[in-house]
Amino acid sequence: MSSPNHYRMQLNNLLQANGGTGRLHWGEPIKGGFEHSPTWTVIASLDGMEYGRGTRGTLGAAKEEAARQVLRRLSALNFTN
Repeated sequence: MSSPNHYRMQLNNLLQANGGTGRLHWGEPIKGGFEHSPTWTVIASLDGMEYGRGTRGTLGAAKEEAARQVLRRLSALNFTN
C-alpha cells in the first residue's frame, strides 16, 4: 500500500514540469533481510547521481522513501516550478 503522501507522484509531477521524467532512474531493487521479514532497498538517481535511497519492509514503501528523499534534496536546491 502506498504512502498517503504519494511522494512518487509528487516527484513525477515535479519532473514533468521541469525537464521531464527521463532524468529519473530507479535502480534495481535489492532484497535483504529474512524470507519471512524482507527489507527492500531502492536507489533513485537523477542524471546518474544518487538523490535518494529508501529501505523499507515493502518495495513500494522503499520507493516512496527514496522519492521523499529526492524531493527533499531538490527542495534544498530550489528545484521548483
